[in-house]
Amino acid sequence: MIWRNNMKRIKLFLIISCLICGICFSGCGKKEKEEPAVTGKTAELMFITIGKGDAFLLKTPEDTYYMCDTGKKEDYQQIKKVLEKKQVTELKGIFLSHGHKDHAGNVKNLIKDYPIEKIYLSKRDDASYEKVDMQELADSYQVPLEYLEGGEVLDLEGVTVNVWIPERCDYRNANNNSIVFRFQYGKNSFLLTGDMEYGEEAAYLQSGEVQKTDILKLGHHGENDATSVTFLEKIRPTYGLITGNEEENPDSVNPEIEARLDAFDVGKFLFRGRPTCVGFYFEWGTDSD
Repeated sequence: MIWRNNMKRIKLFLIISCLICGICFSGCGKKEKEEPAVTGKTAELMFITIGKGDAFLLKTPEDTYYMCDTGKKEDYQQIKKVLEKKQVTELKGIFLSHGHKDHAGNVKNLIKDYPIEKIYLSKRDDASYEKVDMQELADSYQVPLEYLEGGEVLDLEGVTVNVWIPERCDYRNANNNSIVFRFQYGKNSFLLTGDMEYGEEAAYLQSGEVQKTDILKLGHHGENDATSVTFLEKIRPTYGLITGNEEENPDSVNPEIEARLDAFDVGKFLFRGRPTCVGFYFEWGTDSD
């Protein structure tokens, strides 16, 4: 793993245990004095690195779990090892940015192995799901689907999720149908962008919904058709996650994008070789010194 941090005001602790390499963030972003502390409650985001693909595990302050994208079918054993390590016995929900196989490839495996309360997906995306009938799959296992239209504000046991979806389905480039999920707990936030490319970025920037974000999951695996200068200027992330792997996909971990992140003083998390599992643990309510 390559981790570059440019002296951010965040305490970092590196924990390595068996399958999981955990990087702990205490007080992500400076806490204003007038804000009440979130005492004894933490939210946790685990970035499960599977090469070219997205799979995140979210633990809420109430110790419930959600998956945000599910990676490729061939990644499932690694994902399952992480769930077992975290002693996950059920999932409150699965959030799908879109239907491509490196984002939605393990929905069936997860449904078979874990009780799942609900699956969230876009109501407007008829393009990226053309090879999988998610409704039929969910019905066969009696798992409810919630179709999102954009503009929803969801409460995940203390974690707030703002949902943004493009107004029209892009049939020429299905990546640009990705749901953008902005998760927030206290004053701290992270943004998951699926495979969003420049076209969708432009629409998102024009929507008036864009806010500064502490942690950004770069669109389209860090390739140079996403993460524009204008986008970075607007959201000003502290950290950037690249869900790619130079060995598997040379277009991810792109030097042009790396330089762009450096120009904005963004700490980068990326992998050049064999992936391992990285967890980001957010402890809110504590100032960083």
